[in-house]
Parts: sequence; structure tokens; C-alpha cells
Amino acid sequence: MTGCKKNKNLESEGVSSYVSEESAANEEDTSPLRVLIDLEYGSDVYVRLQDELENYDKEYVRGKWEGISLQAKIEDMGGPSSVEIEIAPIRENERDVYLTSLRTEMMSGGGPDVFVCRGGTGFHEKETNGKISFGEWIESEPLFKFPQQAMKRNMFLALEDYIKKAQFMEWEKLTPVVMDAGKTEKGQFLLPMTYTVATTAFRESDVEHTPSRDMKWEDMLSDGPHMPLAAIAEVELIGNGLAPFADYEHDKLAVSEEEMLRYYGVKLDNRKKYNEESGVPYIGFDLKVMHEYDLSIYDESFNKDDPITLVPLYSRNGGYMATVTSFAGINANTKHPDEAFWVVDYLLGEECQRSILYTFMTTNQAVPTLEGLMTSGKAVSTGFEDDNGKPKGKMPDNLYEQFCAVRDNISFADFATPLDREFQKLYFDLLEPSTKSREDVIHDAYMRMSMELAES
Repeated sequence: MTGCKKNKNLESEGVSSYVSEESAANEEDTSPLRVLIDLEYGSDVYVRLQDELENYDKEYVRGKWEGISLQAKIEDMGGPSSVEIEIAPIRENERDVYLTSLRTEMMSGGGPDVFVCRGGTGFHEKETNGKISFGEWIESEPLFKFPQQAMKRNMFLALEDYIKKAQFMEWEKLTPVVMDAGKTEKGQFLLPMTYTVATTAFRESDVEHTPSRDMKWEDMLSDGPHMPLAAIAEVELIGNGLAPFADYEHDKLAVSEEEMLRYYGVKLDNRKKYNEESGVPYIGFDLKVMHEYDLSIYDESFNKDDPITLVPLYSRNGGYMATVTSFAGINANTKHPDEAFWVVDYLLGEECQRSILYTFMTTNQAVPTLEGLMTSGKAVSTGFEDDNGKPKGKMPDNLYEQFCAVRDNISFADFATPLDREFQKLYFDLLEPSTKSREDVIHDAYMRMSMELAES
């Protein structure tokens, strides 16, 4: 970043600010910093994000919870004094209108200064006349369907020069291969905040495995009695076995119909066979934060303290993928670049990654990008804090060791997109009786996904 000047008042507090020549030129703009947070539409947390952010930095004092808003926290720490937080709606009609209006605003050069977004298709329970219909789920689309394409279209501010002067995020401790998902040949434009990896959990007494950067999905099918089971067990991120499945350079699918036919055929035709040949209990377990890591809630064959083996879902070309589930970025048209980065910097720092804000991205879904968290000394928020309001989300040692092994051998990463849901829907469609052949069902899905990618 060129021409940087320090704010002396903040320096005296031990906190540096980001005041560039570009910002100095825009000093006459007194509009508030606009921060869009679009996380609720697919969250597993059943409290309102708005309420939690208004009571963000809370402690249990004299028998009651006391806290301040996220905006006040930012200002108290020396950040921008005028921050407007905008929370995207989650209900279908309201959300559709909101996203259409926001995209139009962005196309005309406006929009929020900071984006804090979930990726991929989200779900929420249907609401009719103000009443929740429990068990009836509605799909919602993200603001950025394909973040890679948005980066290619120069929608975000380049961040590399700002990152060099970061005061909160510890760049070297953010999982590098995951952060690379937010980078193009022109530099770093998006900052992944959370991610997951598709794995299958076994008891270590039944299965031992060391994560590999070279194993392919096809290799799993011939590697002993248990690996074929791990090759077909994943459902939620079933498409990861076909990764990389998007060619963003040409806006088309990178996987062929023939590869999809082979892949789904193996999964559908061998479920009973592979289960019988393995004969051991297993759990499809995507990496995530849980209030209590007790795998026996999924299968009573697992005891809470059993040593665990996690087997990743390997990809068709070798190695395995991390799926980035949420990210932060700065609007390329912002008039407040330095203030915007101050906020983004804080969002990627340890304090925030352990906070209630991340609960809406991680609980039962994903893990934070900062390494070293989810341990006894650095527990993360799950929405169920201790009596002093401190986070208590941590992995037991038996699972944390395996998590680290999986994390440290990730081969590549990509953002969650609507294609992930399409791959999952295709699997369920193929399980249903149909007058169409398997080939025709896969062809229809292939054409639908190709069109969505080309038109986004």
C-alpha cells in the first residue's frame, strides 16, 4: 500500500489505522461504512443474528448478560466510528427482492463496502403467516453464486498490500491452501473465513489411514475392504469426488457426463456390497464445529472417547478438496477502502473467529480458517457459552489430531456454489423410481448445471 500515513491518536492507543492517499482523496465522503452480513440463510443457529450482534461482546455481570454492539466494539478498538451493518433477509420472497435490488445497485457502481457472505445453497424452514413450518425446508441462493467468477470480473478490491499491514489477522496461521481459493493470478481478492472437508469417520480400531495428496477416488475402490465404503459414504458434498468440477476460465463444467455416470453408478450399485464387505460402523462427517463432539449421537457403535480415523473423499484427479463455506471481501468501488479493510482484518483475527458471529458460519457446518482453534486454550463459540460468557467449543484430543492430519494435507480448495446442491440433488433423484433412464437423469442434471455456470 503506497503513501500510508498513521493516525496519531490511534497509534497512542497501540492500534494502527489504514490511511492511504486514496482514502485522503475521499475524506469529503462522510457516508457510513456499509457492511453486508449474509450468513443466516443457511445457518444452523436458531437465534437472530441481529440480536447477537447488538450484544456482541457480552459478559455475565451481576446476574445478567451485558454487552455492546459489534459497531461499538469496532469503534472502541480504534476502527471506523460510523459503521452500518446490513443483514440480508432469509425468507424467500423478501430475499429474492432484496438480492435483485442489491445486484442492480452493485452493477451501477454502488453497494456495500464490505461483504461477509455464506457460499452455496442455504436452507431455512418455511414460514407461513408468521409461523414456522418445522420440517419444511426452503432453498435459498447466495448473493455471489460463483465467487470465482465474481473475482474474475473485478468486483472486489485487491487486498495483498493491505494484508501486509494487518494488525488482527495472523496471515501465516490462516490455512494457506484454503486462503488460496480467494486468489487469482492478479492477487488476493477474497478472504475465506470458514471451510469444510468431506470425510468418513471410522473407529481407529477398525480402520487406519493417513491422508494422501496423491490418492484418487478410483484408487479408493480397490484399497482394501473399508476404503470403497468411504468412497461412497458422502452425500452432502457428494460432488467433491468429481472435483475440480468447474472450469471458471471457460465458464463450463470440467467434468464429463461419462465421468458422472461412472461415479454415480458406483455409488448407487454398490451400497449394500461395500457395507457388507467392510462390516464396520462409519459416519459421514464433514469437518465442523459442534457443541459437543460425541459421534455416538450418530451411531451408538462409537464411544465418545474412541480413537477416530477420518478418511477424506478423494477427488477424480488425486488429493482432496476443501470447500470454502463463507468469506469476506471488499467492494472494488468502495469509497472507504482503508476503513473497510480495518473491519475485514478484525473479522479474520482470533477474537472474531472465536466469537458468536462465526457460530452462524461454523456450528454443525464448518471450521474457522485460523489454525490452533477448537482446543482447550482456544475454544470457539457454539452459541452455548459457559457461565462467564466464554466460548467452550473444542474438539476432543482423539478427533483434533485427525482433524489436523486432514487439514494439513488438503490439496486444493474452492468456494461452495449451487453446483454442490445440484450434485446432491442428482443423487437423491437417482434413488427415486423414474420412467427416465439413469443416463437421461444425469444428462438433464448435467445440462442444468452447465447452463447455470454459463449464465451466472
